[in-house]
Amino acid sequence: MSTSRGPRPAGRVALVTGAGGGLGRALVAALEAEGWMVAGATHRGGDFAADLADRAVAERLVERVVARFGRLDLLVPNHAAMGMAPVDAHPVEDWWRIVDTNLSGSFRLARAAAPHLLAAAGSIVFISSEWGVTGWPNASAYAASKAGLIGLTKALARELAPDVRVNVVAPGVIDTPQLQVDADAAGLPLDEMKRRYAAAAPLGRIATPDEIAATVLCLVSPAGAYYTGQVLQPNGGTTMV
Repeated sequence: MSTSRGPRPAGRVALVTGAGGGLGRALVAALEAEGWMVAGATHRGGDFAADLADRAVAERLVERVVARFGRLDLLVPNHAAMGMAPVDAHPVEDWWRIVDTNLSGSFRLARAAAPHLLAAAGSIVFISSEWGVTGWPNASAYAASKAGLIGLTKALARELAPDVRVNVVAPGVIDTPQLQVDADAAGLPLDEMKRRYAAAAPLGRIATPDEIAATVLCLVSPAGAYYTGQVLQPNGGTTMV
C-alpha cells in the first residue's frame, strides 16, 4: 500500500451523498471552491441519483463516479433519514429504514470506496450528529444510527491506516430544512423550534451549513493531515467533552 500522506495533486475527486440538502449543497460548494471535482449524489434526479437504503446502490454509485472521473480521493456520506416517535410507538419498519439508510448505507459506501481510496491515499469524513453522542428523546433510531457512525469511523480509521484517514463530524443543530421534522414532532412553528435550539447553545445560535462544511474542509486539507479516528463536534458549546 502507498504510504504517501502529503497534499493530493490537482484533480482530486470527492463523492458527497445527500447533496440535495442544505448541508450537502454547502459541502459541494465548499469543496468545489477549493478545486475538488465533486460528484454530488442525491436521493433522486441527476447523474448520481442514489437511494442509500437500497442495498445494491452503493457499489453502483462508486463505480459510476470512478468511471466518470477516473479516481476517488474523498468520500463524505452525508445522506440521512430521520423520524421521531416515542420508542413504544416507533414502527419497527421505520427504525430499520433509518438505521439502514444512515448507518448501513454509509458502511456499504465505505466498503465500495475503500479500494479506490487506498489507491489514492484518500480520506473518509462521515457526518454523524450531536445526538449520536448524547442521544435524544423520541429519536432512538436516528441517534443510534449516528452513534454507529462514530464506532464505524474508529474501526475503519485503524483498519485503513496509514493510507486512508477516516474521521467523523458530529454537528449540533444546523439551520437546514430538516429542522421541520423536529418542529413537527414538538408541535411548534419552525421559527420557535430554531429559537429554542439557539437558546440552548452557549454561543446563542444554531450553526449554518457553511460552518459545518468548513469543518469537513479542514479535515481533508493539509492542516488536518494528522487527524484520523477523531470526532469533531461543531455545536456552539451544547456538548463539551
